[in-house]
Amino acid sequence: MAAAAAAAAAADVPAEAAAIARRLASCNTGTRERAVRYLLSDFLPASARRLSATDLIKLWKGLFFCFWHADKPLYQSSVATRLASAVSAPPSPTDGAAFLAAYLTTLRREWAHIDVHRLDKFYLLNRRFLHHAFLLLSANSFAPVVTSQVVSVLSDKALLPEADSAAAGTSRGLGYHVAEAFLDELLPVLPVTLETVDALLAPFFIVLAKSTDRVMVSKVKTCVFERLLESGSRLLEMVKKGEEVDKGSAEEKLGKFGLLFGFSKRFLDIGANAATVQWNRKVLFGLRDAFVKIEKALQLSGLEIPVPQFEAAELSVQPNAGDEKAQKKKKTKNVALAEGEMGDAKDLKREKKVKKDKKVKKEKKKKRKVEVVDEGNTTDKSTDAPVDDQQIGDGADGITFDETLKSNLQKQFEMAAAEAGMVKGGSSSSASPVTPVSGKVATKRKRSKSADKLSEASDGGDGSEGNLLAQDGEKSGKKVRFSMKNNLVWKPHNPLPPQCLRLPPSATPRGSALKKGVKPGPITPTPLRKAKPKAKSAKKVLKKQPSSAVKRLRKLQSFSA
Repeated sequence: MAAAAAAAAAADVPAEAAAIARRLASCNTGTRERAVRYLLSDFLPASARRLSATDLIKLWKGLFFCFWHADKPLYQSSVATRLASAVSAPPSPTDGAAFLAAYLTTLRREWAHIDVHRLDKFYLLNRRFLHHAFLLLSANSFAPVVTSQVVSVLSDKALLPEADSAAAGTSRGLGYHVAEAFLDELLPVLPVTLETVDALLAPFFIVLAKSTDRVMVSKVKTCVFERLLESGSRLLEMVKKGEEVDKGSAEEKLGKFGLLFGFSKRFLDIGANAATVQWNRKVLFGLRDAFVKIEKALQLSGLEIPVPQFEAAELSVQPNAGDEKAQKKKKTKNVALAEGEMGDAKDLKREKKVKKDKKVKKEKKKKRKVEVVDEGNTTDKSTDAPVDDQQIGDGADGITFDETLKSNLQKQFEMAAAEAGMVKGGSSSSASPVTPVSGKVATKRKRSKSADKLSEASDGGDGSEGNLLAQDGEKSGKKVRFSMKNNLVWKPHNPLPPQCLRLPPSATPRGSALKKGVKPGPITPTPLRKAKPKAKSAKKVLKKQPSSAVKRLRKLQSFSA
């Protein structure tokens, strides 16, 4: 009787699973919610071992559409977390791996039918399942048997799907996303031993060796191994500089594996294998060279980085972890505020000190200027004041233009004019005083050819001095004469090629033809006009000798006469 009852119960499990799947795919929100509660709380814990792979796929058909109908971000996150918790809290690890395999099989089959509007929430669901798969491994202390089961499911169902599968070609996006999110979801359960990391990264080594999907190879390269490389190089730089590495950061957890795992030797062995895909060898040897650099840098530095070990105490789930995090955040905020106040006080002191220094410098500059004004012409050229001291027109310096200051400035301008040759040798410039308009001392310009001509004219003593002074201010530029013939006409040496084969022009308009509105480039040549034949004058026609017929006619006329 007991055996018959057990057989009847076993026969009822597939039928009940099909009924639950129908309720999960219902359009009524209440019906779906009650079905999810019954499935996770009562049905799966009691009959998980009696469910076959086919029954789990039927259940996941309903679960897929249950999540498909879930709207609003908060509700989607809640449903995704509850469904993924069936992986990390099953009666046995084997049941969790089977539930994960059924999920990946269903999602890979339906991946091509997910539209753009629902793709983000299925990305969220995929991340939650990866996270709970790693929680399952950490709950079992990363036992080799359980780790190999979960890793084989990820490899066969997502990263390297079966070649004969009908959906293998259209479901590659699921593998791409698993490669992108792998290290992000593995980070909370680290640190682990190097042997565990070898088992976890085994499917990615297989991808680099055997996969012909170049997108998958590039995803694995950038999202897994290059990230380990960057974390290792950052950790090495921080240790060399003596900086403290934050506990729990990516540099502290992933950087140790990048430095201590020995990736360079592993990539060299895979690349040297005859069965490796030829195109993947370039990626493998490039990664090998990059890891060799940081490994040699670690050896040359003489630093010792401890080998990571599995710590079960840090992996235990704490119910009040959120409260502790909030308290830590408050403490850090208070410390930051206190440090900010101290920093503000220091900044104020620095600003006051800088202002005092500026005032002292300004007073020194004023004293120097007054000394230069008092000295007048007796100032030495060897004691040159800085450029800022020469600019006396700024109102911030507080200098007033007195008569003494103007007279001294006038003398300085006269001296500069005498040096530049603007005035005759023995004459003084008092007849033509010069006063600055802007209040700034004019800087000395280089002598040009016009200045040489002016000096020569002044030495000669002729009356052309005024003309040269008038011409000095004018621009001596060459006048460009515009002509349509020389500036715009483009005459190619060869006949024009077809319009589809024409290259950019080799000649552009020259000179003043480059004006607004004139487009540079070839211009259609104007057709050449044929020269009209000139009319022959009557005199030239008469000068010609008469023909033989005309001569005969004339002879006959003479005989008749």
